[in-house]
Amino acid sequence: MLEVMKYLSPERHARFQQDGFLVVDGFLDERRVAAVESGIARACAASGVIDRDRGGFNLEKTGTDPFDSASAPRRPGMMRKIQGAVFEVPELREVFTGEPMLDCMEDLMGPELYYHSSKVFFKGARGGSPKPWHQDAAYWQNYLPRQITVWIAIHDATEENGCVWAIPGSHGLGLIPHVQAELQVPESRIDLTRAIPVPVRRGGLLIFHSLVLHMSRRNTSDRDRWAIICDYDCAPNPCIDRNGHRVEGMDERGVWPLRSPAIAR
Repeated sequence: MLEVMKYLSPERHARFQQDGFLVVDGFLDERRVAAVESGIARACAASGVIDRDRGGFNLEKTGTDPFDSASAPRRPGMMRKIQGAVFEVPELREVFTGEPMLDCMEDLMGPELYYHSSKVFFKGARGGSPKPWHQDAAYWQNYLPRQITVWIAIHDATEENGCVWAIPGSHGLGLIPHVQAELQVPESRIDLTRAIPVPVRRGGLLIFHSLVLHMSRRNTSDRDRWAIICDYDCAPNPCIDRNGHRVEGMDERGVWPLRSPAIAR
């Protein structure tokens, strides 16, 4: 642990180390949350009412596999995900590269921070798809599993509308084999008695290690559930979702340092 914490209290730092995840209520104030929400809506409107996945914009699908890009959309324009969201929504980039967020990440990861990936996840009312049990590190097996994900609720995330469920301490299990195209961990390999819901209020921050087992259920409520996500790395690995975008500070390999002693100099 750092001798002087920049954002987290020692108690919160210890809880993250123990459980592998942590909720920080009220990370964004209402003004900032509303700005992000408007920016997401504007990016979706600018993409048009698409009837198939395009670029980083992915639609909810019909059929038994909601993640099959070849499946028909549930309806045109019904979004499931925007991948590479910081390149599509400037308001997200401001949040995820801002000093409060980087101070928080430095408390957990040390003084070198690199952008890894970002997303907007949508769970539309009465139909937003579930996400099976998984570890984020399973998607990034070319990298050592040291990434940390931050997840911010744009709408209240409850059990009814599909909040995250997690297993405390599961980051200590290492990477578990994942199966199927979407990469998931069979429930038979999980102690489901230890799983707990992790509701997050609008503007709240959920932080979790890339090895934490987590999932979310279908949105059965009449309320949308949007969340914005950014993954950070402590090693200079290329980001995985720039889709041809270049930003100031990113090198030709796609490595985007957000904070490091070299930047400070």
